[in-house]
Amino acid sequence: MLAWAIALALVVSRLESQAQSSKDFSHVATNSAAPAGPGPVHGLATPLSGMLYFGFDAGVAFQRDIKLSDTAGDSETVAFDPGFRMDCAVGYNFTTNWAAEFAFGFIANQVQYSYALGTDYSVVDLFQFPLMVNVIYARPLGKRCSVYAGGGIGVVFAFYENQYYYTTPTASTFGYQGMAGIKFALNTQWDIGVGYKFLGTTGYDVGSGVSYDGSTRTEYKSDGNMTQSIQLTITCRY
Repeated sequence: MLAWAIALALVVSRLESQAQSSKDFSHVATNSAAPAGPGPVHGLATPLSGMLYFGFDAGVAFQRDIKLSDTAGDSETVAFDPGFRMDCAVGYNFTTNWAAEFAFGFIANQVQYSYALGTDYSVVDLFQFPLMVNVIYARPLGKRCSVYAGGGIGVVFAFYENQYYYTTPTASTFGYQGMAGIKFALNTQWDIGVGYKFLGTTGYDVGSGVSYDGSTRTEYKSDGNMTQSIQLTITCRY
């Protein structure tokens, strides 16, 4: 989806450039003696330096399978259904291309099956709350379209919860992410677009339980989570 959107933006940008070139040539041909006009004006898609912005993203999230193991030496592979991710961000454009932002997010994915997490008798969800600091580079592709790419680091809080609201202890892990997308400027203040994000974490402790044969108490550990998401984006600049 993102590749098609970027390809479409490139086509639109090319058509706009050709149209502008034709217009400029016609103007020069009919007004060859006219003095040169003012310099070029930035398009709506060019981020303006010194501007604060707020962003909201929401879409589908795909959590990679993880390995859940215990101190008794047992392990299992845990798979997840597609879920939901949303993010809120506040950022600042330091230049026309570079920005930094602080973002807070929420991700939810339902566990397909896990003996250790008790899916035999309850619905279980994985919840993640990333707090990230991101650096973003944006480049216009015409008067209204622009593309961006960036990355960030921070902390991600994660826990499992079943339908009876019993939860595992909240774990805090190191988080890292990459992102890319395309935006379309509605006016000088509002943008809409579509974006891709990849979020990864380090491994963490899940909590205590019983061994897979039910004979002893044990502690469970999880691989790091890896979540990919496709989101619709809304940005407001001030």
